[in-house]
Amino acid sequence: MQADIREYAKIGLVHHLLYPSCITDLDDHVKTLSNFVKREDIETLDCCIPYGEKRRNELIPLVKKCDKEIVYALHLFPSRKISLSSLDKQEQALVKLVIQDQIEMAAAVGATGFVFVSGADIPHNRDAARESFRDFCRWFCKQLKPFGITALLEPFDREIDKKYLYGPIAECVALMEELQDIDNLGIELDVAHLPLMGEDFTTAIHKAAPYIKRVHLGNCVLKDKDSPFYGDMHPPIGLPGGEIDVHELTVILQALLDICYLNTQTRGSLILEMQPFPGKTPEYTIAQTLERLEIAWQCVSYEERQESQIS
Repeated sequence: MQADIREYAKIGLVHHLLYPSCITDLDDHVKTLSNFVKREDIETLDCCIPYGEKRRNELIPLVKKCDKEIVYALHLFPSRKISLSSLDKQEQALVKLVIQDQIEMAAAVGATGFVFVSGADIPHNRDAARESFRDFCRWFCKQLKPFGITALLEPFDREIDKKYLYGPIAECVALMEELQDIDNLGIELDVAHLPLMGEDFTTAIHKAAPYIKRVHLGNCVLKDKDSPFYGDMHPPIGLPGGEIDVHELTVILQALLDICYLNTQTRGSLILEMQPFPGKTPEYTIAQTLERLEIAWQCVSYEERQESQIS
């Protein structure tokens, strides 16, 4: 009989996609997150704190005392409009003003990680954009350091939807190697982005293995351009027409086991990130996704040798 996946992983959820209205309705953000942090079926979660002093004063103590691993997400930052790799000096200054505010929120809720993105690709001047982003990473990690927060770079596609600078897994790994003197920097690998990036699940996971600090499990629609979920819209795992279901989850979990990200000693975090099934509730979607995750887990092969590899 297969061991419980929770012996190998900390299972978590992303708040804002399960309740998409909270991005535009900040009061709904407060209401849904206040209840979300009370969930007993997760050990970790990704969230962000909406703008407004009253809202923040209400949410911060609730999130901080929820006794879960908190990772802060940059979902309220307009990453498609303002790039963290911008070459414009005024825009760089604006970025730092907004990000500094978000760092304060991450610290206030006791976050241990902060997911960030590279921003728009600049094909005609990519080398300069990379240099600008390296500078941002150094500043960002320095700001996070006093709070014990790790910066988690999330790779995105560069051709289909988000079209961000980083980008291919190999380039993300190269960035980590260039910044290896920074000890609070790593990769938050979202497997839902890999099909959009044209990356093989197993190859990408093994390539990024030394730097993976957190993993998102989700889905994407790549083949049907008329689908409302086309691109990086995070449909639920198993949605017809999507790229990820039980078979793909099995491949992903196997690779994460093989690199010892999933193990009984340190238990890597697996964060389920998805919108609800069309016409269904968040609770229905969560239950369906956890069921698929369990079925996939029962199909993987694990050996005691993994424990000896970690020690």
